[in-house]
Amino acid sequence: MGELSQRIIAKVSGTAWDQLRGQFMQIARLLSEVSPDADSELVTTYVKFTINCVPNSPAYAAIWLKSSKRLIVGLALPEEYDAQELGPPLPGTAYKGLNKYFIVEQGGIVPKGLAEWAKTACRRTLSPEPWVGFADQRARQLEKKKQQVPGVLRQAGSFPRA
Repeated sequence: MGELSQRIIAKVSGTAWDQLRGQFMQIARLLSEVSPDADSELVTTYVKFTINCVPNSPAYAAIWLKSSKRLIVGLALPEEYDAQELGPPLPGTAYKGLNKYFIVEQGGIVPKGLAEWAKTACRRTLSPEPWVGFADQRARQLEKKKQQVPGVLRQAGSFPRA
């Protein structure tokens, strides 16, 4: 399990973070426990979580630290994965591969499902085909477009191949 760098700890050490530091540390710990090779890096206003033994590992999670009033957490979960606490990204938090988000406000609690979500996001990211959900979505979009093309063009084979 990766440890948080001094830069990350310093970022949440001010008194403004007193009401949210515990939740941040709990979330970071759960995100780091998914693998002994988990790594975290502070990048401007967010901490991204990757697997350091995988070259160019995509992020499986990120925690936005834009405000000491709330944490925004993004995860790379399968498209069909659903939980009441998970939603779409908020403005300014979109990150390639991260598609399910939750928020923890000051005094709020960390969702009980986070440990399992983190494991699922990490497995999905390390999978040989981690973006199957995106591919499925793209295939559905192409199929929908094909349905919109007049039958004559489809029969003539004029519809461009995907």
